[in-house]
Amino acid sequence: MLPISIYLPEERASTGPGVLADWSISAAAEEEELSGASRPFVTEYLAAVEGSGSDAAVLVTPAIEFADMFRNASLAAGLADRRAVAVDARTAAAGQALVVLAGAEVARREGDLDAVVAAVEEAARRVELVASLETLAPIRRSGPVPEDVLGPGAPDGARSVFRMHDGVVEPLGTAEDAEASLQEIRRAYRRGAPGGTERSTVFHADSPELARRLEELLGGVDFVSGFSLAMQVHTGRGVVGAAWLPKVGVR
Repeated sequence: MLPISIYLPEERASTGPGVLADWSISAAAEEEELSGASRPFVTEYLAAVEGSGSDAAVLVTPAIEFADMFRNASLAAGLADRRAVAVDARTAAAGQALVVLAGAEVARREGDLDAVVAAVEEAARRVELVASLETLAPIRRSGPVPEDVLGPGAPDGARSVFRMHDGVVEPLGTAEDAEASLQEIRRAYRRGAPGGTERSTVFHADSPELARRLEELLGGVDFVSGFSLAMQVHTGRGVVGAAWLPKVGVR
């Protein structure tokens, strides 16, 4: 895991491994004009590959439509002193985690580089993510999701619900309140995994109660994760959602 740095007016906070759900960011900081996130440099990817002690490496980045990390990862893979491949996960956040885990399982079974890359790419094609946002303001501020996808946003008190698949964000409408949005995520989850899931997760941005409620509605998931500071700056607080890998051959 490579750190993404957040720059605020009075501090620099790293969101690397171990700096996740227990951190929160103030509403004032979320609105601060200077807030932002810095993606890993080519040199950081290169150092991770060459310092790993492994014979080969697979670099998995968020969908290029939403985070410009794939280019740096690809450049690093080409410069590395060992075999390395960059793969676009075609998703983000907890969906990317599921793609990474699919490759890690093959690597753990001593699969070679080609087998790991194939597993990652196959998972990237299948992974589903549905989320509910408390407000669209932070995403509008940080980009790069197009306005025609975001739409006008939800009325006061309502929440926007989105699906992400294969690098495409699809609006699923608005829900009148948080509970209604969780029910909409549950319906999307059941439609998207009629034969069950290989692995699933619930994620949230400083909203553990909503995450617990969604986990209950889904009947349990493999793990629950909180957003890093970088993701929270991008999406704002109050986000909750689910990501899953449908079982192969069952749609």
